[in-house]
Amino acid sequence: MRDTFYRAYMVVTDRTNVPGVTESERIKFMYTKLLGDLLVRHRHESEFLCYIEQSGDMASIIRQLPEDVVRKARKTTSKDTSLPKLNIEMVTKRDYMSTAIIDYVMADVSRWLQAGCTMNPKDYPYRAFRQIEPSVSVLYSFEHGRISSRRDPLH
Repeated sequence: MRDTFYRAYMVVTDRTNVPGVTESERIKFMYTKLLGDLLVRHRHESEFLCYIEQSGDMASIIRQLPEDVVRKARKTTSKDTSLPKLNIEMVTKRDYMSTAIIDYVMADVSRWLQAGCTMNPKDYPYRAFRQIEPSVSVLYSFEHGRISSRRDPLH
């Protein structure tokens, strides 16, 4: 994994502090937060391209995202700030193998969070998280705030 360059921007929740009754509403909220923050971060770019793994459940969410994400980004910044054009594409893992990285990163993060964010080097979840952490730009929890980032890593 060290030979592949990627930056992971992740939001996580235990579902206690995310609005929405249905899983789709919660997922939409999380994507809106994440992509809105990324639009602000990359506001000097002309375009922001986002690939999301193809899923029947995601199709209806994705259609609503561009407008919601721009609205969220505008709340964060002044109305005059230019934002990149957001292009969201649904892709298959077969066409974009880099989307598979997400599965591995999220698996390591999930195991580490479920292990109570252990810092014991004898614990596999800690070692796995420690291995991917240098590629984590932001790991944000809706319940606990920022857990880790390049600016403020745990290690």
